[in-house]
Amino acid sequence: MCVWYSKSGTDEIRAPHQKVSKEVLMRELKLDRLPRKVLQTLDLETVFAASRCIIAAEKLLVFRKLHKRGLTASDLGRRTGIHRRYREPFLDYLVFLGLLKKKGHQYHNSALANKHFVDARSIDWTRFWSEYCARDFEALTVIEDALTSGMGWRQILRRERKTDYELVQEDAAWAREFTYALYDVNKPTAETLAKNLDLSGYQSLLDVGGGSGVMSLALVRAHQHLSACILDFEYVCAAAEKIIRRERMSRRVKTLVGDMNQAIPVGFDVIMFWEIGSIETRVMKMAYDSLADDGMLIRNCSPRSKPDRPSPARFLHQYLSVQPKGQSRTSIVSSLREAGFRSVKYRAIGDGIGLITAFKGRPRR
Repeated sequence: MCVWYSKSGTDEIRAPHQKVSKEVLMRELKLDRLPRKVLQTLDLETVFAASRCIIAAEKLLVFRKLHKRGLTASDLGRRTGIHRRYREPFLDYLVFLGLLKKKGHQYHNSALANKHFVDARSIDWTRFWSEYCARDFEALTVIEDALTSGMGWRQILRRERKTDYELVQEDAAWAREFTYALYDVNKPTAETLAKNLDLSGYQSLLDVGGGSGVMSLALVRAHQHLSACILDFEYVCAAAEKIIRRERMSRRVKTLVGDMNQAIPVGFDVIMFWEIGSIETRVMKMAYDSLADDGMLIRNCSPRSKPDRPSPARFLHQYLSVQPKGQSRTSIVSSLREAGFRSVKYRAIGDGIGLITAFKGRPRR
């Protein structure tokens, strides 16, 4: 799906200031990329504060306001809304972190800030990422209470929030912003899928819950004979149509308002479910019934993590997330077979990207 939109009220979809490789695209700043003299001064307490200040700078678009220009603390304060009480101390802190440079009375982005916070992401992704990070930091302030009570952080802070699935149906502005942002962040995955999936024998693709259409656009570009249709909620489709028009793909990629839990349209020889959480077997059965007799189904699946490699991902996802739970590889394969699909196969196609294909009847050649 989508992205964060500007305070000016424009619907413009902003592209990154310059093209970067997919390896750099959306790469987030890691501590080991900060200057060594900074790293030597950061302990557990100051790391938390430093990262939170970086998120604040992102939310206030500090690095974008300083792109290709220098501004005084007063000028930057007026452009970002930073109060005069905190302007210079806050900006000087970013200088200390190696993200800004100070020349006389003017502040400039460092090469590090330009690389990670301007060139490698769109303004939409900046807004989306910083908003979620700020929420996560709030959640972590009550982690002891959550761990000892078993309650969720939203219950403790009384910050109940609907899932993204609910918000995209109810809030047009949120759906638009969310859709634009995920278009940016999913580009590398879409390119990987297009390079590793042969659809040369197929003509029409239904992208169920396809959001921004980023996956469909990549597949259609890789297969000149292929057309695609994105099935999603009304507000998401409205945002996707703007992206599709910008990409000049309106003749080959369409949108269709609908809910996969209610019905799967007929007339397609490929149906794709990508990054939309757990899917009931009855929906897989509807997809099976809707497909052409020799059609293909596509699903993503995260590769299994190795048990001997502890990772923060499992705990942080459980503690912070409001998204529906995903499905294991075993569960997906079992569900597809129960729905009637044959030749169900899994393969890893990239770092953290797993592809499952299944067929109704014999695969096309």
